[in-house]
Amino acid sequence: MEEPTRQNKPKFRAQPHYFQWGLTAFCVIVSSAVVVFLLQWLPTIWNMFQDLLGILSPFIYGFIMAYLLMPVFNALYKRIQPRLARRMKNGTRVAKGLCSILTLLIGIAVVGVLLWMVLPQLVVSIFSLLESMDDYLNEISSWVAGLLKDNPVIERNFLQIYEEFSQQIVNWVQNIALPQLVELMTGVVTTVSVLFDILIGIIIALYILNSKDTFCAQAKKMTYSLFSIDRANRIMSRVAYVHRVFGGFITGKLIDSLIIGLLCFIGLRLFIGFGLMTMDQSFALLISVIIGVTNIIPFFGPFIGAIPSTILIMVISPVQAVYFVLFILALQQFDGNILGPKILGNSTGLSSFWVMFAILLFGGIFGFAGMAVGVPLFAVLYSAVTEVVSSLLKKRGLSADTNDYRGPRRLDPATGEFVEVKEERPPVSAKERRRAAERARAQKQQEEQNKKD
Repeated sequence: MEEPTRQNKPKFRAQPHYFQWGLTAFCVIVSSAVVVFLLQWLPTIWNMFQDLLGILSPFIYGFIMAYLLMPVFNALYKRIQPRLARRMKNGTRVAKGLCSILTLLIGIAVVGVLLWMVLPQLVVSIFSLLESMDDYLNEISSWVAGLLKDNPVIERNFLQIYEEFSQQIVNWVQNIALPQLVELMTGVVTTVSVLFDILIGIIIALYILNSKDTFCAQAKKMTYSLFSIDRANRIMSRVAYVHRVFGGFITGKLIDSLIIGLLCFIGLRLFIGFGLMTMDQSFALLISVIIGVTNIIPFFGPFIGAIPSTILIMVISPVQAVYFVLFILALQQFDGNILGPKILGNSTGLSSFWVMFAILLFGGIFGFAGMAVGVPLFAVLYSAVTEVVSSLLKKRGLSADTNDYRGPRRLDPATGEFVEVKEERPPVSAKERRRAAERARAQKQQEEQNKKD
């Protein structure tokens, strides 16, 4: 036999899919090892993350303060900068520093005035309520006894249950609620680290307001250095959209809270005018400030504001407190179902349904922080998902307009155009079609056999 020549020798060619399979298996093994490592060290990593947040807390406070005060800074800068630029050589720089200081002073003044108005009156009202609690419980007991005097059995059973319930309330307030309230207030006031972080945060907020243009330019410079021009432009457009959504939400929420505070003040003045409440104008203003400020917190904010306000009014009269609770329930129904979703939906680009969904979802996951930022965060995620879906549809040559998909219409596989569907029928599987064909064939054979017979 002849030896196979070099041209006749079989050549081994590596199959491309072998390499792909090997690479996939390697990636799966590495990913599994990383997941196992993270799960083992998750408590340590979480503790390190918490320590890092504690270290960076002054910067977080400063960024939040600067972001909330940014509209005030921009309004002052537009008025002051042109005048100083015409009169001074370094007018722009001086205008930035002056506007930063004025903005922080305005913010500190507003917070200080609100605390000065709310906290002292709230503390006095709480202790007055505790001192008068026995009298209020006795008045309620006498009122119920007079109401049920014609039914002695029901009166005796109700008063027995009511006495046990009132005793539990008194014990809870005196032994649990009041000590915790005092501990909370003294802890907030005397916590040196928190006060130090807030002070450093104010200084950092001053630097951020004064140098925000420089920070933005540096971030833009870094973005162009790391990504292509098209990708960098898309990233900056996305960041601008996030800023617009969060800013719109904050502005909308402030407007909503201002309207609710004004409506509360008008309603209380009407109650006073009709003789349903006996409080002076300053007390009505205090209640309205509490309702308006706490309304900034979505969903649970109205309840947070209604509880201390009800306590304040209960010191004057329990009956007036009942009127106030009914009024607040009606006011918050108007805010939650009409005013709030309308304003926040327009400012974030979300419908009323998605606003409520975002508040409940992120509030349930992250608590108060989730309720505060849940709506704008969901708006950003909603926009990102919408862009991805629109991009996939355009790659397939399909319409990205939601209105094109309304009604009983389907896409034709041959033309890719929408066609009207006259009757909605459930899809039939291949097995069901075979059974139908067999039944039709058997029926036809039976008919032919009947004709022969």
